[in-house]
Amino acid sequence: MALSVEILAQRVRESIAAANLTQQELAEAVGISPSGLSRALAGKRNFKSLEIALIADHLGIPVEDLLEPEATGASEAKIAARAQEGASPAIRGAVERADLLLRHDRLLTDVGMPAEQSFMDVAIPEGAPHEQGEGLARALRERMGLGVADLPSELNELAAFLEENLAVNVAFEAFPVGLDGLCVSRDAFRLVLVSSQGAATRQRYTLAHELGHLVAGDSQDIKVDENVWGVRSATETRANAFAAGFLMPAEPLRQVIEDDGISDASIASLLGRYRVSLDALAFRLHNIGAVNAEGRDKIRAMSSSAIYLRSGRASDLQARNERRRPLPLVRRSIKAYVKGRIGVRPLADLLEVDAKELLKELSPPSKVAPSVPSEEMVPVL
Repeated sequence: MALSVEILAQRVRESIAAANLTQQELAEAVGISPSGLSRALAGKRNFKSLEIALIADHLGIPVEDLLEPEATGASEAKIAARAQEGASPAIRGAVERADLLLRHDRLLTDVGMPAEQSFMDVAIPEGAPHEQGEGLARALRERMGLGVADLPSELNELAAFLEENLAVNVAFEAFPVGLDGLCVSRDAFRLVLVSSQGAATRQRYTLAHELGHLVAGDSQDIKVDENVWGVRSATETRANAFAAGFLMPAEPLRQVIEDDGISDASIASLLGRYRVSLDALAFRLHNIGAVNAEGRDKIRAMSSSAIYLRSGRASDLQARNERRRPLPLVRRSIKAYVKGRIGVRPLADLLEVDAKELLKELSPPSKVAPSVPSEEMVPVL
């Protein structure tokens, strides 16, 4: 339910009281006429977006606390977190972060800066879950104009590529062990949140797995995957098949094995090309019929450390515990700030930085008159 004028006014009144301020003091502090503030607090006129942002900034509260829709006293994500009894710290932390991003998206939507519509509308094909996942991956690649071309190799480059081409937000967070990733879908807003605790290959697979849920429409509000490998439901099987097909198109894989066979060099080349784990590659080659069960097991028995050295994937070993904010959401927030529709505090909360320091960074430099050197400062030649 949309937020009513009366409920918003009540929240502002309660926040003023909690800050031990008078209406007069608040009006002077944020540059609103006392009569205008009085009428807004009485529900006789709407608050302007900039007024709400200034009030929240001055009172030291998140603007989302004032604008939270009536029907969700706690947001959907927080409810989902509480519903998971015994949830690990990683899950709770991820859901709380997703909740903040959801509230931030709602704030931007409310001030006229909605999320861009997604470009991943493809129909789920007929067949078993693994066939559906494979078909979805093919269809999405065709829609993006990729065909069987390789995806960007570095994690951050891949995330930016998906954001640019699919209007999905991608974030990496160093959560405690116990979570691979989650995805959120609400209206036009799409989010994939990946734990950066695991190996880069696992993060890459998790990103594609969660994308598979979004493409299939599995996620309404929030979906948490503690272990993308560990569940065998139909939707998880489909998401896994999508991840494999999206990251590793079948035709190039078959061609490499047909031309070069199974060797340290050929497998190292494929791993360096697709940036997946040895197990993921072995099972993918087996599932598309490029190798038999004996070939699959031969690949799985290869030395991972030797493969890493041969394929030159040192950057993968440095990808743990990295953080990445969702760039589409950050861009929308900066644009809203520049247009005066939100204050600095929501942007600081999104970036997880101090609001005062961020304000200094965003403010234009003050004009200082050039100093005139004194006689003592003039060098003697």
